[in-house]
Amino acid sequence: MREYKINFTTNTITISKSFALAASDPSKPEFETLSKLQAAYPGMRIVHKTHRSPSKANANKGLTYERMEGYINLHENAAELLVTFEAVKKIAAQQKNPYLFTKGWFMQQFPDYGKLPDISSNGKILYVLPVELPAAEKDDAAESSRKAPAEGAELARVS
Repeated sequence: MREYKINFTTNTITISKSFALAASDPSKPEFETLSKLQAAYPGMRIVHKTHRSPSKANANKGLTYERMEGYINLHENAAELLVTFEAVKKIAAQQKNPYLFTKGWFMQQFPDYGKLPDISSNGKILYVLPVELPAAEKDDAAESSRKAPAEGAELARVS
């Protein structure tokens, strides 16, 4: 936006904060400009431009390593998932932005994070199969951490 904007539909002159500050000093050219606008359009109201909030809030704002770990601990196979989580954090340490790398894995592993969980009918907690580590960065420790679910373990669908 320029320093000011004239809107004939709403009958307003919208000015920016910096323009309003400058116009409050009679020695500045903005004061003269605002005076001319008021003389030219006497019926118009002067309004200040306000900050426009983002239309969509970030649903994952505040997602920290501690919150990721806490969410992982809610699952039946938490021990297995935590081993994988730690391996991902070690791999992420070599990346340009370790947090974004880890967050990407977490959001892929738990796409329904932030939604109400689908608890099985018998009241057992969810069981989530670990997502494969990024192929280029697999190591032996991460490979051995991925195990098949124990026999008889119930798998609940995460939706």
